[in-house]
Amino acid sequence: MPILPGDQIASIEEFEAGKYAYVSDGTIRSTSVGTKIYDFKKRIAKIEKINSPILPRIGDIIVGYIEMLFGSMMSVRILYINEKKSFSGFSAIASTRISTPGRERDRRSRIIFRVGDIIRGRVISLLNSSIHITIDEKEFGVIYTLCFNCGGGTVRVNNKTIKCIECGINEDRKLTIDYGEEAFRLVHRSGR
Repeated sequence: MPILPGDQIASIEEFEAGKYAYVSDGTIRSTSVGTKIYDFKKRIAKIEKINSPILPRIGDIIVGYIEMLFGSMMSVRILYINEKKSFSGFSAIASTRISTPGRERDRRSRIIFRVGDIIRGRVISLLNSSIHITIDEKEFGVIYTLCFNCGGGTVRVNNKTIKCIECGINEDRKLTIDYGEEAFRLVHRSGR
């Protein structure tokens, strides 16, 4: 069970306060969330800090994959926040309806998203403990995906179409300006 800030970890008669620990009223207490560690040779009690997950803030850029589609919304599992790998397991919500400046929405031409697409978006709200992102801007959208038909690699054909290099099928997506396998690799390499 993790130790919380302020929890007693030892008495000053037994140990000295080490890293992430302080003395208060004859007891050694924790300054952070972690696990208590005792060095019996040096007689030091310290805390091994547990790193808390990085929480996204409004304006942060996230990269993740679409884990679920429901109606006009999608759930995106966050993999990177501002190009730093996130181990938090958080998901964000985004609209699948994309606005195009200066044009009315054409109901017949729908932008398609698929589960597994890797997307980039910007956090716009943290309302009701939910992370809301937008992918409306040109640098946001799908940065890479595999072919829905055969699982092969894909290449960009134009601003909204990808083509499978294995089976040749074309699919429409809301693509980023830097769409491609290399764009995702760059994010993955910088997020280590």
